[in-house]
Amino acid sequence: MAISKHPITGVQLNDITYKRKRLNQDEAVTVHILAKEGHTFTDIVQRLGTNANRVGEVRRGEVHPESAMIALDLLMR
Repeated sequence: MAISKHPITGVQLNDITYKRKRLNQDEAVTVHILAKEGHTFTDIVQRLGTNANRVGEVRRGEVHPESAMIALDLLMR
């Protein structure tokens, strides 16, 4: 992730390179895999370029409920 500085304050900022408004099934599976690998909730949100609500919906099974089992299957291979 690239880093830039705010032009007025000089505070370092992470560049946003990719934004997602919603997560598809493959991305939802990736959410579960990253969580099982020990990534923090915040890191998953940032790495997928989405907001916490979208990741939370996936983790709670409200969206793409089958994604948790698919992720588990992929991790068990």
